[in-house]
Amino acid sequence: MKEPDLRRISIVWHETAMMQIGKAGITDGLVKEAKRLLKSHKYIKVRALRSSRANASKEVLFKELCRQAGATLVGVRGNTAVIYKL
Repeated sequence: MKEPDLRRISIVWHETAMMQIGKAGITDGLVKEAKRLLKSHKYIKVRALRSSRANASKEVLFKELCRQAGATLVGVRGNTAVIYKL
């Protein structure tokens, strides 16, 4: 498997989040949107709203999104994460 582009990851951290995980958590629609964004952008920044973390930690939410979307978690900073799919 190819290694992630560290320069691109650095750029993505400074961009605004492309999607948010809301109070409904990880839904089919959210996974479908993540797959669509990953297909065109390869790297995306995701934000978890406080209301989304009622039942699980933000790390668990991001890992579950990655599992369902077939992506890899780069890292978590505060309430945001960068994920990629090559």
